Amino acid sequence: MADPIDLSAREAVAHIRDGAMKAEAYTARLIERQRALEGLNAIAWMDEDRLLEEARGVDKARLRGARLGRLGGLPVVVKDNIDTVGFPTSAGTETMKSYMPQADAPVAATLWRAGALLFGKANMHELAGGGTSSNPVFGFVRNPHDPARTPGGSSGGTAAALAARIVAAGLGSDTAGSVRIPSAFCGTSALRPSIAGVRKLYSDEGVVPLALDLDTIGPMARTVDDVALLHEAIAGEMIPKIGLRGVRVGLPRGHHWEGLDDDVRKVADGATARLRDAGAILIDVDVSDFAPAAWRVFEILLINGFKGDLAIHFARHGLHLDAAEVIARIASRDTRRLFDRARDAAFPPEVVVAARTRQREAVRAQYAGIFSAHRLDAMAFPTEPLTAPVIPASGDEFEDEVVVGGKSVSKVGVLIRNTGMTCAIGAPGVSIPVGLTDSGLPVGLELDGLAGRDAALLGLAVAAEAALGATPPPATEAILRGLRRAAGEASDDRREPRSLGGLRP
Repeated sequence: MADPIDLSAREAVAHIRDGAMKAEAYTARLIERQRALEGLNAIAWMDEDRLLEEARGVDKARLRGARLGRLGGLPVVVKDNIDTVGFPTSAGTETMKSYMPQADAPVAATLWRAGALLFGKANMHELAGGGTSSNPVFGFVRNPHDPARTPGGSSGGTAAALAARIVAAGLGSDTAGSVRIPSAFCGTSALRPSIAGVRKLYSDEGVVPLALDLDTIGPMARTVDDVALLHEAIAGEMIPKIGLRGVRVGLPRGHHWEGLDDDVRKVADGATARLRDAGAILIDVDVSDFAPAAWRVFEILLINGFKGDLAIHFARHGLHLDAAEVIARIASRDTRRLFDRARDAAFPPEVVVAARTRQREAVRAQYAGIFSAHRLDAMAFPTEPLTAPVIPASGDEFEDEVVVGGKSVSKVGVLIRNTGMTCAIGAPGVSIPVGLTDSGLPVGLELDGLAGRDAALLGLAVAAEAALGATPPPATEAILRGLRRAAGEASDDRREPRSLGGLRP
């Protein structure tokens, strides 16, 4: 058998189920991998002893003839803003390190019932308030493809752990692109599930919020097929098998395909050409009338969430935490600035209500109208207009700029430029790794569908992934060289994972 770290989640579960591989041996190999690559700062909290004991329990159950669950013996990482019993839910910030939830978040609990094991809590952008995961509290998360660069965020720890072959699957959360941005930068995959009206396909109970109107948990993995495996376990939806021949895919050229880096455009154009060769029908669509209204809804709901949702969460769950104090002690300068700007924003209540109801429904209807007019099965666009930016040695500033398409633009703004509207609509979106640039950096292509049609979108994305081929993983020696180089350039961003038991750094 190949090195277990290279197994997909489906393969690992199948090998454990049929006895070809022990869950304990597989878990021990992943722990060994994490120890070797702890400089990535992907994992914030873990307990080796508990993890290995749970893996041994899976092996004993199989020997007794017990029927293992759909995810039996699969270690997964869970973003540190999602409640898991026995671990803190710190949301990446100092003042919440002592918060120990008394119940698992329902989505996490669903994974445990399916037989998954908690490998550890993943590092993240502080309070999920940014797109880089350069966290000064737990250490800057580093991109396995180039440790000098960000993995994206805010679910950067989960994506980095996946790309580095520390685990095969995990959970993140997405408010403005936070599972899709790091997937694009790390060469992995993720689903942002549907939000239809007030109903979320994935429960947000037990998740520290950023903006409740936009937040959702999202499954993440190295492949779309493994994302589909998690989705089947969480949502109870079976993924249909879909062929690409005759599938109609819209390309929103006037917005999502503009202002791209040349190397991103080259890889993305190559990906759409391969989809066309596989039988997909590609159609240029105009979103110019729809985009401004969708962005306005997104902006209002995001700022309103920053402004008050943390306090609402603490009060609703009886947490003895003061939101104002938590925000005042944010260590990330970019995130603190965002919270401060939201605090000073002056949206009257009626404006927020209109954005949450009438205006959001209007942009959903416009979006659905585009699908109907062109008989679309999905929209496709580069998940990110750029490749992973270099990590500033002193961390992120709100005013940071990056050069994209030959122009200097706001880093905060460009990271969510292509992912934010999906959140306003409540549509499902899947980021697929579609290749590497000439400099070896990953590029993602996002497929968006209609709200409530997550299973169909995943089926299409699985077919697209098969046609596009696998993106090469980063070589271990290259990761280690990059970590040594990064360690020599910055001495203030390295942290050991917080141990709750048997972690031996």
